[in-house]
Amino acid sequence: MSNRLNEYFTTSELAKTCGVTKHTLFHYDDIGLLKPEIVNSKGYRYYSVQQCLVLDLIIVLKKAGSSLEEIKEFIQKQNTPLLINMLKEKQMDLEREQRRIARMQSILKSAIQMTEEATKELQNTPKILECEAESFIVTPLNIGDGDKEFAKKLSEHRDYCEAHYIDHEFPIWTIISKGQFQSGNYYPEYMANKVNTPIPEDMMLIKPAGLYAVIDHKGSYDSMPQTYSVINNFIASKGMNISGNVYALELLTYWTEKNPDDYKIRIYVQVSH
Repeated sequence: MSNRLNEYFTTSELAKTCGVTKHTLFHYDDIGLLKPEIVNSKGYRYYSVQQCLVLDLIIVLKKAGSSLEEIKEFIQKQNTPLLINMLKEKQMDLEREQRRIARMQSILKSAIQMTEEATKELQNTPKILECEAESFIVTPLNIGDGDKEFAKKLSEHRDYCEAHYIDHEFPIWTIISKGQFQSGNYYPEYMANKVNTPIPEDMMLIKPAGLYAVIDHKGSYDSMPQTYSVINNFIASKGMNISGNVYALELLTYWTEKNPDDYKIRIYVQVSH
């Protein structure tokens, strides 16, 4: 028997050969995934060469994202069509993960650009800028919802974008309609993210190209009406009219600043002569 065992791997030998730990092999034994072919009277485990190949299969499938339960089920029913189906599923999973990673890389890139831009000097006095058209994915808000409901809608908005792999820029925008803004009600009607790829039309809002009165607000959300008053007076002094929505771009908020008094929000009001 001892000579025959020379043809088998001990637990340590198999672990070293396949690049796993002895603990891993003990665990696979415990769950019935890979039980040693021989266990002697002293409790020593011995694995055959064939089991070394099975372990190689387990390692590959695990790296591809298969759970131990999935691998165990496959090994129990092992056949070529089943392997093909399993590998195709894992290929699709990996493609989805690649899309998720690419999306997050894009979001992080825009977050870095936004934060670096926001550290520049404040635009304390309003001015008129010519702006290009921009597209947004939006989630509607209800007037009077309050901060708690806003937080819920923000979570829903992020979950939808993630589930549908919406490639958007990092900053959150809020949008107020012309009529609501002129009435003095500054609670936003939409939260939004800027997108560069097509999305369902019912989720999309276009910020038109044209002239905008622009100013940077420094301070908490609660103090924004003061800045809105400043930009309203500026528009009137220029003999111009508010002709479209009001857009607020969050440059520095709770992501970067602990004190709300240090928030920085850029406001765009569409105007015309």
